[in-house]
Amino acid sequence: MNSVSASPNPVPGGSSSNGTVTLTSAAASGGTLISLSSAAAAMSVPGTVTVGQGATSATFSIATSTVTAPVSVTLSASYNGVEKSTILTINPAARAALATLTLSPTSVSGGSSSTGKVTLTAPAPAGGAAVTLASSNTSRASVPASVVVAEGATSKTFTVTTVRARRNGSATISAAYGGVTRTASLTVTRR
Repeated sequence: MNSVSASPNPVPGGSSSNGTVTLTSAAASGGTLISLSSAAAAMSVPGTVTVGQGATSATFSIATSTVTAPVSVTLSASYNGVEKSTILTINPAARAALATLTLSPTSVSGGSSSTGKVTLTAPAPAGGAAVTLASSNTSRASVPASVVVAEGATSKTFTVTTVRARRNGSATISAAYGGVTRTASLTVTRR
């Protein structure tokens, strides 16, 4: 038994890392069974991993749980009385905030619609992320009160509905989530 390692390291809680065990020489006929262990509740690994015949290493998956503060956990691998270990650092997952708000197209004739899109800085948390929407001029353009970015997703589209008018006009569409507000301008031309 030569070593055990984890990559990526550190890793955000709730995501996975890949573990690798390495032998000092090629595994014998039938392969070599390596025992794995971790006493930490924030990390789980399979009980064993097999290094195939003639190979010197094998990989396995490391599952982690969400944490509220950085946690350093020990991963151990043993074979034939020799034990090796490594430290895996699990960090709190990045909290999602609103990154961008875009409109396409940014100019429409009254009565037509535009497609808005909100994008987060990180995947939406459990239960999704409710982004609040508003229009500065509802007589020209209206939006839903909010739109939900699904759990694990980073973006969501919505429809901006406009009203026919005899004059050109505009509206500022705003989106807010995670303490961040983004705006985008929409021009509404007469039809």
